[in-house]
Amino acid sequence: MEKKVAIIILTCNQKKMLEETLESLIKKMNYKNYKIFLVDNGSADRHDLMVKKEFPKVDITRNKENLGFSKANNIGIKKASKYYNPEYFLLMNDDMEVSDKDFLKKMIKVAEQDSKIGVVGCQQIHPDGTMQDVGGYFRKWNLTKILKFKQGEILDVDLFMGSCMLIKKEVIKKIGGLDEGFTPFLLEDSDYCLTAKKAGYLVKVVTDTKIIHKKSKTVNSFTNSKHMFVRFKNDIYFSIKHMTLKYALFRIFIYLPLVAVFRKKRDEERLSNLRNFAFRKEAINNIFLLIGAYFYSLTNIGKIKNKNYDKKNIKKN
Repeated sequence: MEKKVAIIILTCNQKKMLEETLESLIKKMNYKNYKIFLVDNGSADRHDLMVKKEFPKVDITRNKENLGFSKANNIGIKKASKYYNPEYFLLMNDDMEVSDKDFLKKMIKVAEQDSKIGVVGCQQIHPDGTMQDVGGYFRKWNLTKILKFKQGEILDVDLFMGSCMLIKKEVIKKIGGLDEGFTPFLLEDSDYCLTAKKAGYLVKVVTDTKIIHKKSKTVNSFTNSKHMFVRFKNDIYFSIKHMTLKYALFRIFIYLPLVAVFRKKRDEERLSNLRNFAFRKEAINNIFLLIGAYFYSLTNIGKIKNKNYDKKNIKKN
């Protein structure tokens, strides 16, 4: 018998992509025991009207404004928990396309292999078929991506991209939803995976199934001031939450200034390849944004330190 799954989809001003995502799920996915909970994060062009007409079985929550990725997803999780009581939650972006009709079955099959498995992802690919993400590892002060793997392998990872994330109900009960301190977006998925691991769960990525993620594969996606400030703010928050003091200080005061000034030419993990780095035209502006993020973090340090995500504070079954 199929496990009961609540699919939480967050959308904001992506009407065409959302329509394609819903159509792809409903028409292509070989899975029946699910319900879609759509959270419209204040879209200007009223996605909810289109969804009500074209996809009447989809549950819709419409926020008056954009509440950010974590808070909006948590709204969907709470509503699904109250009215649907699923065994699994599948968090999905509004720009996904099903390429394997059995992707959800395969993810759940892996999750059911071990009670310790709490969070599961799958191989995410670009529309041109190239690999986008199969997760990675957290190493002292750095997050590294897996670039090589055997097709069909079940990867034991520390984190993965949260645009397609399957979470067991037990995990939600134990550690809660996404951390809203990462509002509006960025690193909340990595944070959630690491938090689940601190609570004793395993995080897996299934590579024998794929899903298409339509976002740009550009290396340097943070091109405007708002995005860069958010990156700095959330990176500092993440570092304080998950790193020892020595490595947090290194990342915050050495690594981030380098990020502000230099950019990668190609998406590769070899930090020692100096030829892969170039000076950012917006470097001076970025330095001021980083200083702003330092001040923001300093004034909010209490909220970070008091987060109940340490092992000793996680709810016990």
